Amino acid sequence: MSAVVASVAGQGPVPPDGSGQLAPLKELPLPDVVSYVPQTVGWIVLAVLLVAAFAVAGWLVWRRRRRQLYRRVALAELAGIEASLAAARADAVQRASALAAIARLLKRTSLAVAPRDQVASLSGDAWLAFLQRTRGRFDARSGALLALTSYAPAQQVAAISAEDTTALIAHARDWIEHHHVEV
Repeated sequence: MSAVVASVAGQGPVPPDGSGQLAPLKELPLPDVVSYVPQTVGWIVLAVLLVAAFAVAGWLVWRRRRRQLYRRVALAELAGIEASLAAARADAVQRASALAAIARLLKRTSLAVAPRDQVASLSGDAWLAFLQRTRGRFDARSGALLALTSYAPAQQVAAISAEDTTALIAHARDWIEHHHVEV
């Protein structure tokens, strides 16, 4: 006898079921979809704690960045002053104005964090002592230059050497980046 093989469209050859033995067979059921929801309370508590920890950490970072905004603004302004000093090498008036802006920038920056009544009236040695007390590296020379840029005539300020100017800018940048005013 020859076996007759039937063909169903798209399924290939199907053996004949002449005896009816395949009729009661059914497709195997697929398993239920696995849920991603944790099945125990411990995992849910852990997930809630992790979300809360990330939220608190994000809030702390945001608050710190907001509180330190004045530093970033001051550093950007100091970079602008440095650029104007580089551009105004020959012009004495512009150079004197840019150098005087360093002292004004330091005063405004200190007023952003310290009580106005403690800082606004400071000048001369008291101002330099405040800068040194709040993490400044201003020595006698850079302190004298800071006072000179604030009060001396433009021609005298413009005569400050490039090395002294570089040191003054470095001390100002260091103070802006690292100062800590205790209130």
